[in-house]
Amino acid sequence: MQIVDSHCHLDFPDFENDLDEVVTRASNAGVSHMLTICTQVSKFDQVHNVAKRFDNVWCTAGIHPHNIEREPKITADALIKLSDSPRVVGFGETGLDYYYEHSSRPQQEES
Repeated sequence: MQIVDSHCHLDFPDFENDLDEVVTRASNAGVSHMLTICTQVSKFDQVHNVAKRFDNVWCTAGIHPHNIEREPKITADALIKLSDSPRVVGFGETGLDYYYEHSSRPQQEES
């Protein structure tokens, strides 16, 4: 049996000082693959670098709805270009998140 962590944030500062150990502990616990999710396209390179660093980690490209107001506008073509890497396997964070209203609904809909 393989366990896949389909949604983690290995680029977050919490893991900065012990990322190798975090990935090793996950592997030792039976997690065979990990998907680290991009929440800010302005930090895509950080997310992508984590995925390139480990054989069992992949990533996405996107902007979490809460971060839209603080992020540069990006076109679908630009997102597709980011996904050109074999380490990028999806798009996200993305979508609508009206619960906390951190970004306006019109901005989320446009994004």
